[in-house]
Amino acid sequence: MKNYSVLHILNLYHIYKNMDKQEKKNFYQHKCDYYQFFVKIILVIASLASLAYLVSDYQLNGHVFKPTLIPRVSVLLPLIFYIFLEERAKSYKIKIFLNYLMLNLIVMTTIWSVYHLQIKTHFSEGATIMNFLFLVCCLSSSPCSGLLGYGAFFAEILLSHQWNHYENLDVILSLNIPCFGAIMLAHCLLGLAELDHYLTSGKLEQALITDPLTTVYNRHKMYRLVQDNQLIVSEFPVSLIMLDIDYFKKINDTHGHSVGDQALQYLGKTLMKEINESGTVIRFGGEEFVIILPGCPPEKACEKAEHLRKKIASSEKRPVNFTISAGVAEYNGNFKKSMKAADHALYQAKKSGRNQVFWNREFQIEMTG
Repeated sequence: MKNYSVLHILNLYHIYKNMDKQEKKNFYQHKCDYYQFFVKIILVIASLASLAYLVSDYQLNGHVFKPTLIPRVSVLLPLIFYIFLEERAKSYKIKIFLNYLMLNLIVMTTIWSVYHLQIKTHFSEGATIMNFLFLVCCLSSSPCSGLLGYGAFFAEILLSHQWNHYENLDVILSLNIPCFGAIMLAHCLLGLAELDHYLTSGKLEQALITDPLTTVYNRHKMYRLVQDNQLIVSEFPVSLIMLDIDYFKKINDTHGHSVGDQALQYLGKTLMKEINESGTVIRFGGEEFVIILPGCPPEKACEKAEHLRKKIASSEKRPVNFTISAGVAEYNGNFKKSMKAADHALYQAKKSGRNQVFWNREFQIEMTG
């Protein structure tokens, strides 16, 4: 169990305030995805449980079914629509809207039932119980959504007073306003706790797919980019560059493994800087790296690889003098064969003397065709 101090909570609030619009959107989508199943289940159970109030209606009115049966059962129709629509909604905004809509429909069917009761004073207890559902809904929503949901709740109470004529309206409000304040405070604190969880899970996720030595992606990232032997990309054509450090074993043997690690770190840093957001850099193993370039034809990929080769070969910031060789291949829908073509191109670059870029178009057509 994590201990939260006031300072830590304030720090989380500062992080939240400085998040941009897209970051907040991603956070609330994550929050909703994480809690929505539980929110939905509880709303469904609460809707069905409200039918049990027919017993207390009988105790108050002395009638088994009349006249609250229709108002109580009427909650089932919006419940069916809620389940149907919630299953198909993807956006957290739509799901949150449906949650609060269902909650307030439960309130409205309760108010409709109270209209038919001879004794209406017990609505104060029923209305207070609704705060439990607001607490549940806050798990998947934002504070602003909670405020809007509560605004509708109090509006329903005040408007229904025009025909229900609650004898204890002051008691209803005095019970629910403190609950409103407490739940909104809990809403904010739970939101910050979830933000902490979101940030921690993001760091763990990043650590899982990042090579700790070079800080580029590792094979786990590649596994996530490939499904059923196909790359998950939105732009075509896609090119693959496979490269490694020439005579890397000799560097380790001559200068030691620490210098070899420094060479790998320098190469990873250079690749990340040069590729930036135009592609994905992955440490494939040892001194071997793979670069995936969406929206890049092989001719342009060859130019990028040649630029990288020259930059590294002439850099004075290298921890030790070294060069790279690179093989280029075009991805055509079969990832394994395309990788094999890139590996073969790298082998040809090595075989031809190293410190060069190679792309054999004819060989790739033969392999992937």
